[in-house]
Amino acid sequence: MNSPKVLIVGNHFDLKSGGGITMTNLFKGWDKDKIAVVAYKIENPDFTICERYYQLGSLECKQRFPYNFRMRGDGHKSGIITETKPGLSSISSVLIENPKPKNFYHKILQSTGIVDHYIPKLEVSNELLEWIREYSPEILYTMLASLELIRFVDELRRKSGIPVAVHIMDDWPSTIASQQKGPFKYFWHSTIEREFRQLLAKSTVKLSISEAMSDEYLRRYGISFQPFHNPIDVKYWSAFSKTSYESSTVFTILYAGRIGTGLTTCLKDVAKAINNLIKKGYKIEFRIQSTTKSPFLDELVSFGFVKLNPIAPYSELPKIFSQSDLLLMPNDFDAKSITFLKYSMPTKASEYMVSGTPILLYSSPETAVAMHAAKYNWAYVVSENDTGKLETAIAGIYQNTGLRERLGNTARDFAIRNYDDIIIRDLFRKSLIVEQELN
Repeated sequence: MNSPKVLIVGNHFDLKSGGGITMTNLFKGWDKDKIAVVAYKIENPDFTICERYYQLGSLECKQRFPYNFRMRGDGHKSGIITETKPGLSSISSVLIENPKPKNFYHKILQSTGIVDHYIPKLEVSNELLEWIREYSPEILYTMLASLELIRFVDELRRKSGIPVAVHIMDDWPSTIASQQKGPFKYFWHSTIEREFRQLLAKSTVKLSISEAMSDEYLRRYGISFQPFHNPIDVKYWSAFSKTSYESSTVFTILYAGRIGTGLTTCLKDVAKAINNLIKKGYKIEFRIQSTTKSPFLDELVSFGFVKLNPIAPYSELPKIFSQSDLLLMPNDFDAKSITFLKYSMPTKASEYMVSGTPILLYSSPETAVAMHAAKYNWAYVVSENDTGKLETAIAGIYQNTGLRERLGNTARDFAIRNYDDIIIRDLFRKSLIVEQELN
């Protein structure tokens, strides 16, 4: 089947971030001459999927008063990135990391949301527009993540006439203004909601990350979203799939993924539960596989049984997952974390499943991942914020080889039936082509 000529805006291909991995697996096998990327802070892009990158820089990244006199980023340049011209990719240009004066005046502005939602501005430069027109895409694909990107995508749509496909990874429209205070929180929330709705109304394709998100967005926005989660190369992953459920001398629990919002308190809970079990004579090691650098990891490692795995390439994860005795998928239980993660499906969920290693899910029953796991029985679910119940769950899985085998086989079978990349990518291409032809 022919692939539509797509322009991806706001994210680039990599094998480190959840969005980068999901995009890589969705667009794998796409005709290389029919795929291009426009993004900021393009670091170590994956050229196996896409060879045409344009980094947003000084021509597009602007700042409004009173920061307009400051250079955005660190003198970064706009332009094309290739394997033979990688220099632009190492120059900082991300919005969040843009240097700002850390004085009292800045803190006041930041509390109002002006620094995050008004000061930074992306403009469509003539150079970028010429590059896009020369490429001549048929559809614009974006994951969005900010008010600034909503406005930039809409400007691109107006100036280029390219139909838009929106793919939502998490429920950021509900949480993006949460750090603001007083009336500013409601002002920015309503502004983001209004402009997000306006862009949705003008978009040709609407995609989500989960069934639960599609259900919620249909209720909230009155619009149908087709869910597309991270697909997996079943043949490759299955070659490393777990075959024996007999635990070795030390029972290994692995958490793989980012460390950050919604993923700290829950990891402490797990460490405390393991610590209690070790005191009772259980032989357990808790391993962390993450590219995140965080002081929180130092706190975790203070538990002697917590070990940090060396950073590994994505291709080695199937082996790492299958060699573990239990895979951990946790979420924090506080209201802010639940709101942020409520409708998301972790990128690693399908990868965990296909490994055949049993999964322990520690998450609020309100989250999409907990509802999905309970519905399809691909994980042992602890849906209460209770270290005692977490301890009981780990002990039960530790002691019962048959339970581990049932959990692993059920999850693997579900992944093979539902996340096969050959099937999912075909559906994904069709969703873009059909909608574009109807436009």
